[in-house]
Amino acid sequence: MPKTKKRDGAKAHKKRVIARNQRLKNETKKKQKIFQDAMMEQIEAIRKISGETENNEVITSESVKLNTDGFIQSAENI
Repeated sequence: MPKTKKRDGAKAHKKRVIARNQRLKNETKKKQKIFQDAMMEQIEAIRKISGETENNEVITSESVKLNTDGFIQSAENI
């Protein structure tokens, strides 16, 4: 006797397969959301670290002079 007849036929089998596929899809979505949230936390942590070490000094045209060989040097190096 085929397995489908032992477990209430093809209709019940189709119902179980649909339920299984939906469950797998939901589990995949949950895992992706957890991964995405973890990645966003890591990105924010990196942004905070890089923001603290970033040099926020603004270079003005007065502090930059053009050297005769074409390279730009700041006033501190001249």
